[in-house]
Amino acid sequence: MVQGAFLGIQDVQRLLADPSPAARADTAAKVARAYANENEGGPALSAVEKDLAQAIIAALARDAETLVRQALAEQLRDSPQLPRSLALRLARDVAAVATPLLQFSPVFTDADLIELVQAVSPLHQSAIAGRARVSAPLADALASHAAEPAVAALMNNRGAAVSGAMMERALDRFPDSRALGDALAGHPGLPPKFAARLIAQVSDALRDALISRYQIPPAMAADTMIQLRERSLLGLLGDGAEPPALADLIVDLHKRGQLTGTLLLRSLAGGDIAFFEQGVSLIAGVPLHNVRLLLHDPGKRGLQAIYQRCRLPQDHYKMVEAVIDLARGFDFLRGTVERAEFVEVATAMMLADFAMLWDHQEQRWLTRRRSRAQAAQRMAAA
Repeated sequence: MVQGAFLGIQDVQRLLADPSPAARADTAAKVARAYANENEGGPALSAVEKDLAQAIIAALARDAETLVRQALAEQLRDSPQLPRSLALRLARDVAAVATPLLQFSPVFTDADLIELVQAVSPLHQSAIAGRARVSAPLADALASHAAEPAVAALMNNRGAAVSGAMMERALDRFPDSRALGDALAGHPGLPPKFAARLIAQVSDALRDALISRYQIPPAMAADTMIQLRERSLLGLLGDGAEPPALADLIVDLHKRGQLTGTLLLRSLAGGDIAFFEQGVSLIAGVPLHNVRLLLHDPGKRGLQAIYQRCRLPQDHYKMVEAVIDLARGFDFLRGTVERAEFVEVATAMMLADFAMLWDHQEQRWLTRRRSRAQAAQRMAAA
C-alpha cells in the first residue's frame, strides 16, 4: 500500500482514542485526498488499494455526522473516479455535503442532474446552476422547475446554454424578482423584446442601461413600470387582506394617485371583490355599505350607476358584471378555500370569455393567479 495513503498507525490510534466527529472528518479527508490525488498525478494505487479506499469512503459517506460527510465531499468533488452511485447518494444529502459535488463533480450525467433539479432544495439547485458548463437540456429543467435563486444563478452563468425561450419562462415564473431582473439585464443574449419587461425590476443604473441599449421609448418605459407596479401592489393582498389592512392600503394608494381604474379592474380579474368594493367606494365618494348594495343589485341599475360614476372603461363593463354575478354564488366568510375556488373560476372565465380585454402579459398574469388558486385548494385538501 502506498505510504501514508490511508490509515497509518497514528490514524488508527487516534480513531481508537478519539471518537469525535473531528477525528473521523480528518480521516475522511485523508482517505479521500489520497484517492483523488491519483487522478492529479499523485502516487498510483493498486487495484486492492482502490477497492479498500472505496470501501472506507462508502462507510464514511454513511456517517451520522455532517462534518464527516462534508470533509469527504470537499476532497472528492473533482474526482472523475468517484463511484457514480456514491456521488448520487451524497448529492441528495444536506446542502453542506451535496453542493461541492453538484457544482464540480464530473461523474454526473445530464440525466442525473435534471432528475435532481426536481427533487432537491434551492441551495442544491443553485449549485447545479453554477456548474462550469450547463447544457441546454439541464438549463431548460432549471428554468422550468428550480427556485428563484437558482434561476437567477443560471442566468448569471455565462457557461450555461440559455435560450430566449428559457429567459421568457423565467420571467413568467418570477415576474417581480429583482435578482432575476439584474441577472437578465446583464445577459449578453437578452432578446430585445424582454428588455421593457425588466425596467421596473432592476436598479436605476441597469434600467438606464436597458433603455439605452435597446432604445426603449420613454413613454413605453413609463407605461411598463406603471403596469408592473400595479401588479406588485396587488401582490400585497395575497388571497385577500383583512378589512382594516385593506382599507389602509387603499387609502394610501389613493393619496399617492395609484388607485387607478386599471388597478381596480386587475383586482377584480384576480378575484379580489373586497379590493374592488373598497376602491370603488373611495373613488366614487360613496359609503362602502351603499357601494355593496349598488354593486350587487340584481337589477343591475346600481352597478351601472356606480360604474359610470367611477368612469371605468365601458368595454370592461360586461366582464365586471359577470364577475359580480359569479361572486353571489360564493360565501367568502367560509375562508381561504372558498376564496380560492372563486379565484379559479373567475380567472378561468376571464381567460375564456374576456381574453381580448387583456394583453399577452396580463393573460399570463391571470394564468399564474389561477394556478396559485388551484395550488391553494390542493394544499387545503391535503
